[in-house]
Amino acid sequence: MSDEVCFHCGLPIPPGFRLEAEEGGKGHRFCCHGCLGAYELIRGAGLQAYYARRDGGGMAMVPAEVELASLAAWDDVTWQESFVHTVGENREALLMLGGIHCAACIWLNEQALTRLDGVLEARVNYATQQLRVVWNPQKLTLSAIVRLIRRLGYRVEPFEARQVAQQLAREQRVRLFRLALTGFGAGNIMMISVALYAGYFQGIDPAMRLFFEWVSLVLALPTVLVGGWPFFQGAWRGLRAGGLTMDLPIALGVMLIFLYSVSATWRGVGETYFDSVTMLLFLLLVGRYLESAARRKAAQSAERLLLLEPVTAEVEREGVWSQLPARQVVPGDRVRVRPGGRVPVDGVVLEGVAAVDEAMLTGESLPVEKQPGDFLACGSLVVDGLLTMQATGVGEETTLARIVRMVATAQENRPPVQELADRLAGRFVAVVLLLAVATFLYWWPQGVDLALTHAVALLVITCPCALGLATPAAMVVAIGAAAQRGILVKRSAALEHLARVDLLVLDKTGTVTVGRPVLAHRQGGESLLRLAAAAEFGSEHPLAKAVVEVWIRENGVEPPPATAFRNHPGRGVEAEVEGRKVVVGRESFVAERLGLSATPSPPQEAPSLSWVACGADGQFLGWLGLRDPEREDAPQALAALRRLGLDLMLLSGDRPATVADMAARLGLTKAQGGCLPEGKVETVAALQAAGRCVAMVGDGINDAPAMARAQCSLAMGQTSHLPLMTADLVLLDTHLLAIPRAVVLARRTMRIIRQNFALSLLYNLVATPLAAAGLVHPLGAAIAMSLSSLAVVGNALRLRRIEL
Repeated sequence: MSDEVCFHCGLPIPPGFRLEAEEGGKGHRFCCHGCLGAYELIRGAGLQAYYARRDGGGMAMVPAEVELASLAAWDDVTWQESFVHTVGENREALLMLGGIHCAACIWLNEQALTRLDGVLEARVNYATQQLRVVWNPQKLTLSAIVRLIRRLGYRVEPFEARQVAQQLAREQRVRLFRLALTGFGAGNIMMISVALYAGYFQGIDPAMRLFFEWVSLVLALPTVLVGGWPFFQGAWRGLRAGGLTMDLPIALGVMLIFLYSVSATWRGVGETYFDSVTMLLFLLLVGRYLESAARRKAAQSAERLLLLEPVTAEVEREGVWSQLPARQVVPGDRVRVRPGGRVPVDGVVLEGVAAVDEAMLTGESLPVEKQPGDFLACGSLVVDGLLTMQATGVGEETTLARIVRMVATAQENRPPVQELADRLAGRFVAVVLLLAVATFLYWWPQGVDLALTHAVALLVITCPCALGLATPAAMVVAIGAAAQRGILVKRSAALEHLARVDLLVLDKTGTVTVGRPVLAHRQGGESLLRLAAAAEFGSEHPLAKAVVEVWIRENGVEPPPATAFRNHPGRGVEAEVEGRKVVVGRESFVAERLGLSATPSPPQEAPSLSWVACGADGQFLGWLGLRDPEREDAPQALAALRRLGLDLMLLSGDRPATVADMAARLGLTKAQGGCLPEGKVETVAALQAAGRCVAMVGDGINDAPAMARAQCSLAMGQTSHLPLMTADLVLLDTHLLAIPRAVVLARRTMRIIRQNFALSLLYNLVATPLAAAGLVHPLGAAIAMSLSSLAVVGNALRLRRIEL
């Protein structure tokens, strides 16, 4: 082939673009990464003969053979290493789906795959569009799974967390364009309809009426095709898979109303309903756009977490230290981490002592001392000191990678209300179709036009407008009402889950507490605080900052200057202040530097405090006790939650004594400390197994897996990125009183949704017999349909007036 065209597709290569692959000493050029990827898939499957046959003139590019080549590549064991894992005798793959529009798409993929012989489990992550499928390799190949997904009309590729946000952003732009075009068409058609409705009651020239109807048809055609495409596509996919989703009644109602209106316009006889059909599509698309926007934000969780993993690591190879990509570190390597750096892999400390911030793992705001023999988790931050470690866990086997997998797995979610609507949809459509056919046949002897008019009136009056709007209308209003009160609702199912919660699990550090240590107790003379603050002034340790802040707040000036400052990472500091040698830090460190055989024990009346010893010139001066105080509104918020009938539990990675002390001060009877991320997930899972509906409130990365595992999760607004992205709701104002407000709003929202379903069903029970009996004109049917939708929306708007 020519050097100026792509080897795979034959299209011209952009000037200056160079993308090549070598095979058998011959180089091939490609126009884009997609063509290169397709070429590598075909070559990896051993089907290079495809190109020889194509170029030899024996065949054109046959789609079936291209598909065969790409599908065969999915079974390549080497290629599967990055996204397929072994689970006992089975295989588990993480795939990324394209073309997911709503919960119905998720349901369709899960149902179709689980019916495939050999598939043991198929779950789609509602936030990231990630498909986790487990299958028996003795019965089924991965290529067969991919083939089924493609036949359903969805795109599929290996899951890559860093690409999720890009894919969702592209799809969101398409949704925004579709929403804008549909809104433009619906708005203009509604203005034209005002003249038609006025003419119906007051009279209008037939020619002018026909002109308006044709203008409405011209505007409605692209509006219905573009705005209704997701529903038409979803309905067709469901039918191909042998299922009835909520898209089917919407697509059926929209299409029948539109075609009838087109027929009436063409014949110049009968009423048109272009305004109703386009406005219905616009409102439904608004709900879907908001839902997809929330899913896009949620999809950033894995990407944000991956930013904690350093790209490079300082590794010793053959006695020489050098910077290498972190992915090249292997177990057994010696790795060095400098002050202010993040640990690139899991490992054990070999040399050095340092304070390490493990908030991403334990949630504890205070750094912990690490010395030889201690474990270091990937992503931890070395506050001070130089550490040399031996790598034990790398790549997908690090603590950070396990947390990513836990979040992705536990985040699999589908809205139960939408599932209820799906179940109702199948019966609803079947009954309406049968009634429409029966109505047409009943009135047939009296004329085809009359029979068609009554049948269409039945279809129009039973169009699933109210049923389709029952949930999204209430959700849109509730989300807006929540935002005005500092509560960001990120998932459509969040309010439904929160309304059913009976047990609220709260993290301690940064959630119930402020997440910043303060000086709570002093035991010593007048010079204790002055000397300690002066010595600690040059330290970056959080405890040191707390001591200095208290001195400055009480005295209005900085502490006395210190000289000969020396920091001992993870142990303490020493300095000369006012001619005295001052030592501040751990009890053993202070005793050693002062030459004391022992120091007085810290006060026993507050065992939950973090104690700092202080001495000068060989004498012990006293103790400084620090703690993380609870938020000011914590007692009031917890009391409000109890009045709502919720049980409360405190769950933290902090020391059990500290957690128990905090629980006692807040009047909580259930508390558990010393929980790492895995322990928090296990605790939440055990509560769920006992029949509890659990909501988790947290603020740290260590809380993210448990928050994703719980039925509902809430995050404090001023927190790390992962909980913000993982949580179902975010408390933007960081006040705990927002939690009971969210619970009240959730319960009221679900009450409104149930009322909307009841209104919709009651409307259809009354309207259907009237239409079948020929007592409703199609125009009256359209008005009744609009009134039913307005009733649902009006009922939902009552959520704006709820006092929280």
